[in-house]
Amino acid sequence: MNRTIFTVKRLLKKYFSLKADVKSETGIGVLIIFIAMVLVAAVAATVLLHTVSVLQLKATQTGTTTINQVSGGIVIKQILGFDNASPPAAGGVKDMAIFVGPLSGASSVNLANVSISLSINGVTSVLVYNNSLFEDISQNGTKNLFGLGVWNNMSAKHNDATNFGVIAFLNPTGRLTAGFPVLSGDDQAIIVLNVTNAFGTNITQGMTVVGQLTPEAGTPALVDFTAPVAFNSKSVTLQ
Repeated sequence: MNRTIFTVKRLLKKYFSLKADVKSETGIGVLIIFIAMVLVAAVAATVLLHTVSVLQLKATQTGTTTINQVSGGIVIKQILGFDNASPPAAGGVKDMAIFVGPLSGASSVNLANVSISLSINGVTSVLVYNNSLFEDISQNGTKNLFGLGVWNNMSAKHNDATNFGVIAFLNPTGRLTAGFPVLSGDDQAIIVLNVTNAFGTNITQGMTVVGQLTPEAGTPALVDFTAPVAFNSKSVTLQ
């Protein structure tokens, strides 16, 4: 009888011991699963934060580019032409001076990165800046705009038919230089080109000229005029 009771006690003890072990293993398993879930959540959070950072950076860059595209650009103040014929009515405009400045409140514009496309008498040319065609008259001015040396450097013998030059007209910032003709603030410059070289013809009375000055970023400045039906002086206002 006593032996039977002892055997039953051993079996009960073993049973409850096994039950405790099962509970311990179950608890450890739950803990492992919990830790794994925490690690997965941490990795997911890291990936999410990285993705958000990348998207925010791209949004900032896109916003900056958009602002530059909208707020940047140049504006044409005036366009003059030079007719060297005597009398002027017998000739045509061979040199063109385009007075430009930055748009009000716009960011800086490097004229070295501006391209000019013009269509004259059925011929379209694209002109780019040549840093050897630069002159600064912001300090001393000039009595004869079309008598400056820069025009001589644009003659046919220099083979610069697809080049334009820059004259620093107002340069309070001091940033208009031959290497980096940058327009900003109250700066104004004169873009100069030889019409005869670029198009093989002069601008004559009643001729229509269209095109644009396109900066690297920002709003282009449009060229659109019809030359006067009579040239009464060597200096001709075109636009």
